[in-house]
Amino acid sequence: MENGEKLDARDYEILRELDTNFRQSFSKIGKKVKLSKNSVALRFSKLKEYTLHNATGLNNELIGYKLIKVFYSFDFYNEETEKAVINEVKKHKNIVYGARYYGLYDLCIAFFVDNLDNFIFQINKFDERFAGRINRKDIQILYRQTYFRYNFLHKIPVTRISDIQPTEKRVPLSELDKKIITIMRYNPRINVVDISRKLRVSTKTISNRIKNLEKSGAIMGYFMTINPVKFNYDTFMLLIQLQSMKKSKEFEKYLYTLKNVKYIAHMLGFWDFEIDLIYPNVTELQNQIEIMKQRFPSLFKKIEIISFGKRIVTNKDTFLT
Repeated sequence: MENGEKLDARDYEILRELDTNFRQSFSKIGKKVKLSKNSVALRFSKLKEYTLHNATGLNNELIGYKLIKVFYSFDFYNEETEKAVINEVKKHKNIVYGARYYGLYDLCIAFFVDNLDNFIFQINKFDERFAGRINRKDIQILYRQTYFRYNFLHKIPVTRISDIQPTEKRVPLSELDKKIITIMRYNPRINVVDISRKLRVSTKTISNRIKNLEKSGAIMGYFMTINPVKFNYDTFMLLIQLQSMKKSKEFEKYLYTLKNVKYIAHMLGFWDFEIDLIYPNVTELQNQIEIMKQRFPSLFKKIEIISFGKRIVTNKDTFLT
Protein backbone atom coordinates (compact mmCIF):
# COMPACT_ATOMS: atom_id res chain seq x y z
CA MET A 1 0.00 0.00 0.00
CA GLU A 2 2.37 2.69 -1.20
CA ASN A 3 -0.13 5.53 -0.80
CA GLY A 4 -1.86 3.94 2.17
CA GLU A 5 1.46 3.80 4.01
CA LYS A 6 1.22 7.56 4.45
CA LEU A 7 -1.53 6.81 6.98
CA ASP A 8 -0.85 5.60 10.50
CA ALA A 9 -2.84 3.23 12.71
CA ARG A 10 -5.04 6.04 14.10
CA ASP A 11 -5.89 7.20 10.58
CA TYR A 12 -7.11 3.69 9.78
CA GLU A 13 -9.14 3.62 12.98
CA ILE A 14 -10.81 6.90 11.93
CA LEU A 15 -11.44 5.51 8.45
CA ARG A 16 -13.15 2.52 10.02
CA GLU A 17 -15.42 4.76 12.08
CA LEU A 18 -16.25 6.87 9.03
CA ASP A 19 -16.96 3.69 7.09
CA THR A 20 -19.39 2.62 9.81
CA ASN A 21 -21.18 5.98 9.84
CA PHE A 22 -19.78 8.85 7.82
CA ARG A 23 -21.93 11.39 9.67
CA GLN A 24 -20.48 10.60 13.10
CA SER A 25 -19.28 13.69 14.92
CA PHE A 26 -15.57 14.20 15.46
CA SER A 27 -16.12 14.10 19.23
CA LYS A 28 -17.78 10.64 19.02
CA ILE A 29 -15.03 9.34 16.76
CA GLY A 30 -12.42 10.82 19.11
CA LYS A 31 -13.82 8.92 22.10
CA LYS A 32 -13.65 5.66 20.16
CA VAL A 33 -10.13 6.12 18.83
CA LYS A 34 -8.79 7.92 21.93
CA LEU A 35 -8.04 11.25 20.28
CA SER A 36 -9.32 14.76 20.87
CA LYS A 37 -12.05 16.21 18.69
CA ASN A 38 -9.54 18.64 17.16
CA SER A 39 -7.06 15.86 16.38
CA VAL A 40 -9.78 13.91 14.58
CA ALA A 41 -10.75 17.04 12.63
CA LEU A 42 -7.15 17.59 11.51
CA ARG A 43 -6.76 13.97 10.45
CA PHE A 44 -10.11 14.08 8.66
CA SER A 45 -8.81 16.94 6.51
CA LYS A 46 -5.91 14.73 5.47
CA LEU A 47 -8.19 11.76 4.80
CA LYS A 48 -10.36 13.73 2.38
CA GLU A 49 -7.91 13.02 -0.44
CA TYR A 50 -8.57 9.30 0.05
CA THR A 51 -12.32 9.59 -0.51
CA LEU A 52 -14.57 10.27 -3.49
CA HIS A 53 -18.34 10.98 -3.65
CA ASN A 54 -19.44 10.40 -0.05
CA ALA A 55 -23.21 10.17 0.14
CA THR A 56 -26.36 9.95 2.21
CA GLY A 57 -27.76 6.52 1.39
CA LEU A 58 -31.41 6.37 0.33
CA ASN A 59 -33.59 3.29 0.31
CA ASN A 60 -35.01 3.87 -3.15
CA GLU A 61 -37.58 1.05 -2.79
CA LEU A 62 -39.09 2.61 0.35
CA ILE A 63 -39.54 5.99 -1.31
CA GLY A 64 -41.07 4.44 -4.42
CA TYR A 65 -38.20 4.29 -6.94
CA LYS A 66 -36.64 1.39 -8.84
CA LEU A 67 -32.94 1.48 -9.68
CA ILE A 68 -32.37 0.64 -13.33
CA LYS A 69 -28.92 0.44 -14.88
CA VAL A 70 -28.35 0.63 -18.62
CA PHE A 71 -25.04 -0.73 -19.88
CA TYR A 72 -23.70 0.43 -23.24
CA SER A 73 -20.86 -0.43 -25.53
CA PHE A 74 -20.02 1.99 -28.33
CA ASP A 75 -18.43 1.49 -31.71
CA PHE A 76 -15.94 4.15 -30.72
CA TYR A 77 -15.80 5.73 -27.26
CA ASN A 78 -13.46 8.71 -26.91
CA GLU A 79 -13.15 11.97 -25.01
CA GLU A 80 -15.63 13.70 -27.31
CA THR A 81 -18.20 10.94 -26.70
CA GLU A 82 -17.67 11.21 -22.96
CA LYS A 83 -18.25 14.97 -22.95
CA ALA A 84 -21.45 14.44 -24.94
CA VAL A 85 -22.58 11.74 -22.48
CA ILE A 86 -21.97 14.07 -19.53
CA ASN A 87 -23.95 16.88 -21.17
CA GLU A 88 -26.83 14.53 -21.99
CA VAL A 89 -26.95 12.98 -18.50
CA LYS A 90 -27.29 16.44 -16.95
CA LYS A 91 -30.51 16.97 -18.91
CA HIS A 92 -32.26 14.04 -17.23
CA LYS A 93 -32.90 14.41 -13.51
CA ASN A 94 -33.78 10.72 -13.07
CA ILE A 95 -30.29 9.70 -14.15
CA VAL A 96 -28.35 9.41 -10.89
CA TYR A 97 -24.90 9.01 -12.42
CA GLY A 98 -22.89 7.88 -15.42
CA ALA A 99 -19.79 5.69 -15.05
CA ARG A 100 -16.99 4.68 -17.41
CA TYR A 101 -16.06 0.99 -17.65
CA TYR A 102 -13.53 -1.11 -19.55
CA GLY A 103 -14.37 -4.51 -20.96
CA LEU A 104 -17.67 -5.66 -22.43
CA TYR A 105 -19.23 -2.25 -21.71
CA ASP A 106 -17.95 1.30 -22.03
CA LEU A 107 -20.62 3.05 -20.03
CA CYS A 108 -23.29 2.56 -17.40
CA ILE A 109 -26.02 5.07 -16.64
CA ALA A 110 -28.13 4.57 -13.52
CA PHE A 111 -31.75 5.74 -13.19
CA PHE A 112 -34.07 6.14 -10.22
CA VAL A 113 -37.43 5.41 -11.81
CA ASP A 114 -40.93 5.92 -10.41
CA ASN A 115 -42.70 6.02 -13.75
CA LEU A 116 -41.99 3.53 -16.54
CA ASP A 117 -43.27 5.81 -19.31
CA ASN A 118 -40.94 8.57 -18.10
CA PHE A 119 -38.01 6.13 -18.07
CA ILE A 120 -38.78 4.99 -21.63
CA PHE A 121 -38.94 8.62 -22.76
CA GLN A 122 -35.60 9.49 -21.14
CA ILE A 123 -33.77 6.40 -22.37
CA ASN A 124 -35.07 6.97 -25.91
CA LYS A 125 -33.82 10.57 -25.79
CA PHE A 126 -30.42 9.34 -24.63
CA ASP A 127 -30.27 6.68 -27.35
CA GLU A 128 -31.31 9.17 -30.03
CA ARG A 129 -28.42 11.40 -28.99
CA PHE A 130 -25.95 8.59 -29.68
CA ALA A 131 -27.71 6.87 -32.57
CA GLY A 132 -25.28 5.04 -34.83
CA ARG A 133 -22.59 4.79 -32.15
CA ILE A 134 -24.20 2.23 -29.80
CA ASN A 135 -23.45 -1.39 -30.64
CA ARG A 136 -24.88 -3.01 -27.49
CA LYS A 137 -27.34 -1.99 -24.80
CA ASP A 138 -28.46 -4.08 -21.81
CA ILE A 139 -31.16 -2.82 -19.44
CA GLN A 140 -31.00 -4.28 -15.93
CA ILE A 141 -33.65 -3.78 -13.24
CA LEU A 142 -32.13 -4.07 -9.77
CA TYR A 143 -34.56 -5.61 -7.31
CA ARG A 144 -32.29 -6.23 -4.35
CA GLN A 145 -29.06 -4.48 -3.36
CA THR A 146 -26.63 -5.12 -0.54
CA TYR A 147 -23.89 -2.67 0.40
CA PHE A 148 -20.83 -3.73 2.42
CA ARG A 149 -18.07 -1.73 4.05
CA TYR A 150 -14.41 -1.56 2.99
CA ASN A 151 -13.33 -4.52 5.06
CA PHE A 152 -10.15 -5.14 3.09
CA LEU A 153 -8.90 -1.97 4.85
CA HIS A 154 -9.94 -2.83 8.40
CA LYS A 155 -8.19 -5.04 10.95
CA ILE A 156 -11.57 -5.51 12.62
CA PRO A 157 -14.31 -5.99 10.00
CA VAL A 158 -17.35 -3.73 9.98
CA THR A 159 -20.18 -6.26 10.06
CA ARG A 160 -22.90 -3.71 9.33
CA ILE A 161 -24.45 -4.08 5.88
CA SER A 162 -27.19 -2.08 4.18
CA ASP A 163 -29.88 -3.98 2.33
CA ILE A 164 -32.50 -2.69 -0.11
CA GLN A 165 -35.31 -5.09 -0.96
CA PRO A 166 -38.62 -4.87 -2.81
CA THR A 167 -41.40 -3.81 -0.47
CA GLU A 168 -45.01 -2.72 -0.60
CA LYS A 169 -44.31 -0.29 2.23
CA ARG A 170 -43.86 3.33 1.22
CA VAL A 171 -42.41 6.26 3.12
CA PRO A 172 -44.17 9.42 1.92
CA LEU A 173 -41.81 12.37 1.61
CA SER A 174 -42.96 15.91 2.32
CA GLU A 175 -41.58 18.80 0.27
CA LEU A 176 -39.35 19.66 3.22
CA ASP A 177 -38.07 16.06 3.38
CA LYS A 178 -37.18 16.23 -0.31
CA LYS A 179 -35.31 19.51 0.15
CA ILE A 180 -33.37 18.13 3.12
CA ILE A 181 -32.44 14.97 1.21
CA THR A 182 -31.37 17.05 -1.79
CA ILE A 183 -28.99 19.08 0.38
CA MET A 184 -27.64 16.05 2.25
CA ARG A 185 -27.44 13.63 -0.69
CA TYR A 186 -23.81 14.35 -1.59
CA ASN A 187 -22.89 16.26 1.55
CA PRO A 188 -23.64 13.74 4.32
CA ARG A 189 -21.70 15.60 7.01
CA ILE A 190 -23.48 18.92 6.57
CA ASN A 191 -24.69 20.11 9.96
CA VAL A 192 -28.26 20.89 10.93
CA VAL A 193 -27.53 24.60 11.39
CA ASP A 194 -26.35 24.97 7.78
CA ILE A 195 -29.38 23.08 6.46
CA SER A 196 -31.60 25.32 8.61
CA ARG A 197 -30.05 28.44 7.13
CA LYS A 198 -30.37 27.18 3.56
CA LEU A 199 -34.04 26.27 3.96
CA ARG A 200 -34.97 28.99 6.49
CA VAL A 201 -36.52 26.42 8.78
CA SER A 202 -35.78 25.99 12.49
CA THR A 203 -32.96 23.65 13.51
CA LYS A 204 -35.38 21.70 15.69
CA THR A 205 -37.65 21.01 12.71
CA ILE A 206 -34.70 19.97 10.54
CA SER A 207 -33.30 17.71 13.25
CA ASN A 208 -36.69 16.05 13.79
CA ARG A 209 -37.22 15.48 10.07
CA ILE A 210 -33.77 13.87 9.69
CA LYS A 211 -34.43 11.61 12.68
CA ASN A 212 -37.79 10.60 11.19
CA LEU A 213 -36.19 9.85 7.82
CA GLU A 214 -33.59 7.69 9.55
CA LYS A 215 -36.17 5.91 11.71
CA SER A 216 -38.42 5.15 8.73
CA GLY A 217 -35.46 3.72 6.81
CA ALA A 218 -35.73 6.23 3.96
CA ILE A 219 -32.24 7.38 4.95
CA MET A 220 -30.43 4.09 5.48
CA GLY A 221 -27.02 5.46 6.39
CA TYR A 222 -24.19 7.84 5.64
CA PHE A 223 -21.56 6.35 3.39
CA MET A 224 -17.89 6.97 2.85
CA THR A 225 -16.68 6.20 -0.66
CA ILE A 226 -12.94 5.66 -0.67
CA ASN A 227 -10.70 5.96 -3.68
CA PRO A 228 -9.20 2.44 -3.93
CA VAL A 229 -6.38 3.73 -6.16
CA LYS A 230 -5.01 5.59 -3.13
CA PHE A 231 -4.47 2.18 -1.51
CA ASN A 232 -3.15 0.57 -4.71
CA TYR A 233 -6.40 -1.30 -5.31
CA ASP A 234 -8.77 -1.33 -8.28
CA THR A 235 -12.54 -1.76 -8.50
CA PHE A 236 -13.95 -4.54 -10.64
CA MET A 237 -17.48 -5.56 -11.48
CA LEU A 238 -18.53 -9.13 -12.10
CA LEU A 239 -21.65 -9.60 -14.20
CA ILE A 240 -22.96 -13.12 -13.73
CA GLN A 241 -25.53 -15.12 -15.62
CA LEU A 242 -26.58 -18.22 -13.72
CA GLN A 243 -26.98 -21.70 -15.12
CA SER A 244 -29.33 -22.62 -12.29
CA MET A 245 -30.94 -20.80 -9.36
CA LYS A 246 -30.69 -23.83 -7.05
CA LYS A 247 -27.59 -22.71 -5.17
CA SER A 248 -27.90 -18.97 -5.68
CA LYS A 249 -28.69 -18.33 -1.99
CA GLU A 250 -25.75 -20.43 -0.90
CA PHE A 251 -23.55 -18.52 -3.34
CA GLU A 252 -24.73 -15.21 -1.93
CA LYS A 253 -23.97 -16.34 1.63
CA TYR A 254 -20.48 -17.23 0.46
CA LEU A 255 -20.02 -13.74 -1.01
CA TYR A 256 -20.82 -12.28 2.42
CA THR A 257 -17.65 -13.91 3.77
CA LEU A 258 -15.34 -12.15 1.28
CA LYS A 259 -13.73 -8.96 2.61
CA ASN A 260 -13.19 -7.64 -0.94
CA VAL A 261 -16.90 -7.60 -1.84
CA LYS A 262 -18.39 -4.10 -1.74
CA TYR A 263 -21.77 -4.50 -3.40
CA ILE A 264 -24.15 -7.22 -4.57
CA ALA A 265 -27.18 -6.62 -6.77
CA HIS A 266 -29.85 -9.09 -7.88
CA MET A 267 -31.02 -8.09 -11.33
CA LEU A 268 -33.65 -8.78 -13.96
CA GLY A 269 -32.28 -8.69 -17.47
CA PHE A 270 -29.50 -10.45 -19.35
CA TRP A 271 -27.48 -10.68 -16.11
CA ASP A 272 -28.61 -12.16 -12.78
CA PHE A 273 -25.95 -10.66 -10.48
CA GLU A 274 -23.74 -7.60 -10.32
CA ILE A 275 -20.93 -7.98 -7.81
CA ASP A 276 -18.52 -5.10 -7.17
CA LEU A 277 -15.17 -6.15 -5.73
CA ILE A 278 -11.99 -4.32 -4.78
CA TYR A 279 -8.69 -6.14 -5.44
CA PRO A 280 -5.07 -5.10 -5.96
CA ASN A 281 -5.12 -6.50 -9.51
CA VAL A 282 -7.13 -8.61 -11.94
CA THR A 283 -4.95 -11.68 -11.26
CA GLU A 284 -6.12 -11.87 -7.65
CA LEU A 285 -9.70 -11.41 -8.81
CA GLN A 286 -9.31 -14.22 -11.35
CA ASN A 287 -7.98 -16.47 -8.59
CA GLN A 288 -11.10 -15.72 -6.57
CA ILE A 289 -13.31 -16.49 -9.56
CA GLU A 290 -11.62 -19.89 -9.95
CA ILE A 291 -12.34 -20.65 -6.29
CA MET A 292 -15.98 -19.68 -6.86
CA LYS A 293 -16.22 -21.95 -9.90
CA GLN A 294 -14.76 -24.89 -7.99
CA ARG A 295 -17.05 -24.29 -5.04
CA PHE A 296 -20.18 -23.92 -7.21
CA PRO A 297 -19.35 -25.99 -10.31
CA SER A 298 -22.78 -26.00 -11.97
CA LEU A 299 -23.97 -22.53 -10.98
CA PHE A 300 -22.51 -20.17 -13.58
CA LYS A 301 -23.42 -19.87 -17.22
CA LYS A 302 -21.39 -16.75 -17.92
CA ILE A 303 -19.08 -14.47 -15.91
CA GLU A 304 -17.88 -11.16 -17.32
CA ILE A 305 -15.12 -9.10 -15.68
CA ILE A 306 -15.55 -5.35 -16.09
CA SER A 307 -12.92 -2.86 -14.91
CA PHE A 308 -14.27 0.30 -13.32
CA GLY A 309 -12.80 3.46 -14.76
CA LYS A 310 -14.45 6.36 -12.98
CA ARG A 311 -17.77 8.00 -12.30
CA ILE A 312 -17.82 10.58 -15.06
CA VAL A 313 -20.90 12.50 -13.91
CA THR A 314 -23.13 12.67 -10.84
CA ASN A 315 -26.48 14.42 -11.09
CA LYS A 316 -26.56 16.59 -7.98
CA ASP A 317 -29.85 18.09 -9.16
CA THR A 318 -31.64 15.24 -7.48
CA PHE A 319 -34.48 13.22 -8.99
CA LEU A 320 -36.66 14.45 -6.06
CA THR A 321 -36.70 18.09 -7.15
